[in-house]
Amino acid sequence: MAAIPQSSRKVLETRIRARIRQLGDGEISIGGSLTVSTRRCGRKNCQCAHDESKRHPAASLTYKVDGKTKSVYVPVDMIEEVRSWIRQRQKIKRLLKQIDELAEQIIRSHVPATRAATRNRAAAKKSL
Repeated sequence: MAAIPQSSRKVLETRIRARIRQLGDGEISIGGSLTVSTRRCGRKNCQCAHDESKRHPAASLTYKVDGKTKSVYVPVDMIEEVRSWIRQRQKIKRLLKQIDELAEQIIRSHVPATRAATRNRAAAKKSL
């Protein structure tokens, strides 16, 4: 792997800081999956008892805790809000992954860059 110049390291660090600032702009987030379905309410006189297109929406958020699936009822009036929270969590995960990748590039470039600098100093001493 070729050594990354110091200026490139600064570029990588600038990119990391930009993503960290984007994380600071975050709002409420939640992990999990939102499932929306329809159901009958159970009242015999309700339209949903006779017409499938009139069934009531029902939503739940599912997520894992210690390998077990947990579920939380989501009120109908909160469905869009919870969807936006899930999108926010996905954005955070994406930014964190990018930060990890950039930081890894810095780490991987450090040793070759240090070795190149050492070789250059040694060559300069020999030429004196």
